[in-house]
Amino acid sequence: MTDEELQEEIQNLSESIDKLSKSEDPLTKQEKRRQHILPLQKEILERIKQAKEKKDQSQELKCNIDYALLEEYGEKHPILLHLARMKLRGHIL
Repeated sequence: MTDEELQEEIQNLSESIDKLSKSEDPLTKQEKRRQHILPLQKEILERIKQAKEKKDQSQELKCNIDYALLEEYGEKHPILLHLARMKLRGHIL
């Protein structure tokens, strides 16, 4: 992911977070999960950006894996996300 793509994705996530927080209708179960996952995704993207600036490849790899897991399993299976994260940390870092 290039720096431009990273910045664009952070901006898109910020807009989505604002949109969900300003919603006047009651949130559905899926929207509540999404409201919980979006700030985590944004935080991980910011960590990726910082790791790129520091040229810390191991931290960048860890954050990229976390982000991929969050995108894939975050909204569908939040518990599996934490289990997969623990398993990967033991084998990679």
